[in-house]
Amino acid sequence: MIKTKKKGKFNPKEARLDYLDKIENDLERKGVIFFDEKRLNIEQDLLTLPYDLTDLPAKEIGDYLNAFTQQKMYLRTLLGRVELVVEEKRRVYINVCDPHYRDFSQNTKLSETSKDKLINGLKEVKPYYEDFMDFKNKIKIITYAIQNIEDAIFLLSREVTRRNSDFETENRNYNVGGR
Repeated sequence: MIKTKKKGKFNPKEARLDYLDKIENDLERKGVIFFDEKRLNIEQDLLTLPYDLTDLPAKEIGDYLNAFTQQKMYLRTLLGRVELVVEEKRRVYINVCDPHYRDFSQNTKLSETSKDKLINGLKEVKPYYEDFMDFKNKIKIITYAIQNIEDAIFLLSREVTRRNSDFETENRNYNVGGR
């Protein structure tokens, strides 16, 4: 159900929300579902692949497949959230850099790269730059984790497919031999 906000009415709780909360709340009001701890039931013990999948019963493989698929859903939600935080950190960083950038642009003839290096080295800018870069790196790590989960899902799915193929071959052999 989509709710519309009355114009002109100030909500103090909403004013305190950070960028991530504002975006998510707006999307949730529009019906977007975020798969996080509230909506997923991931069996953490099943997020470690066993040494040999071929020894597992079919139900256990299904349980592993379920856990890894839910973990992928969770990681994609987390990735989206971290991307929003990166945008928020980028905006703060740009605001902190702006006066220094203007100063360097007016008073010196430096390349953009040189300006960036000098500005990022300033004690009032450096913490914001590092915070921004740290969150950009979190995006990379979460992306790699999602790729690893996809590989695990592929391994599990391949084992299910192999078993189905073996079953069909056995049935075919039985049917041909039984005639």
